[in-house]
Amino acid sequence: MPIQTEVLELENRNVGMNYEATLAEAYRLLKDQWDRGNRDRESCLHIAFIAWYGIIEPSHITGFTESDSERGELNQILFDVHEYFKTEITNDSEMLYVFGLMASMQWFMLERAPFWEQIGIDYRSKYRNLEPDGLDPSVFKDRGAYGEYFEMQAKVSKGPNGY
Repeated sequence: MPIQTEVLELENRNVGMNYEATLAEAYRLLKDQWDRGNRDRESCLHIAFIAWYGIIEPSHITGFTESDSERGELNQILFDVHEYFKTEITNDSEMLYVFGLMASMQWFMLERAPFWEQIGIDYRSKYRNLEPDGLDPSVFKDRGAYGEYFEMQAKVSKGPNGY
């Protein structure tokens, strides 16, 4: 099942200079899919990103508020998505890059900080073994806020010295 059009539309409204704080709404749709057993790769990459972003960024950017019940579950959903895909991640350069970069950038803000710190270290090594020159940023094109964020990061970290 591909990611819902409505989710991408909400993510796209969060991108650019005139962004709207719509990621919490996109999260609710993705979380509903997760709770119903939808574990397709693309939707799970997006929910993991939004959970992570909701943890590290303020509510005026994401749409999550301190009173949102979802705010308290973001760490757990990030961990759960990672654990669900753990055996597949090792051979998936995009997943290694995404989870590794998120972990390496903000491990100290996440629950289970030592776990995430080690993920950041381990996944960079595995990712660079698969992609010595880094992922082509175009891999992330037209994939909502998730794609926009990691396309920009891939442009910055392109080459052997980047993440």
